[in-house]
Amino acid sequence: MRKLPENGFTLVELLVSVAIAAILISIAAPSYVALTNTNRLATQANDILGGLMIARSEAIRLNQRVVFCRSDDGSTCSAATDGWKGWLVFADIDGTDTPSASEILRSGTISNASGMSVLASAAISGQTNRIRIGSDGFARTAPGSSSALLQAKLSVCIVTASPAHNARELRIASGGRPLIVQVDNDGACPTPSNS
Repeated sequence: MRKLPENGFTLVELLVSVAIAAILISIAAPSYVALTNTNRLATQANDILGGLMIARSEAIRLNQRVVFCRSDDGSTCSAATDGWKGWLVFADIDGTDTPSASEILRSGTISNASGMSVLASAAISGQTNRIRIGSDGFARTAPGSSSALLQAKLSVCIVTASPAHNARELRIASGGRPLIVQVDNDGACPTPSNS
């Protein structure tokens, strides 16, 4: 009878393969964590930016004041001072600065995965976590077209050193369009300044 050749790995070959795989995984894991955190920050910041842009365009389209506010339940505005859990856009048709079901235009949630938080500067939190956009498309510090233009920031942040730029700030300068800027907070998430 003819003997068939034996195919397979020796124990030494298997151990070398496992060691090489372990080294490659240990090198790739930190980069993967940084990439994942960067994508989470960008996604959340872009979601909030989209909400702000919808509020601005709807204020102009409806010729009506529209409010972007913090919302913990998706149907009411919240004046709490801790991290945001969600946001809401509503047309303030009745002028009460409070949303009714028929006034709500859009809402969104804030991901709390991996310690992500959204914090508002004093110009926003001091206005009960509201950004009021007039029919002219400008954000104001208080209701009414004679109020000063808003200068404020919303910070989307993860407490981590990976990536080094662990925050995205949505900056609203002179009541105009918001702008997203990468920020390095040395792994912390402080409340942003107004300017």
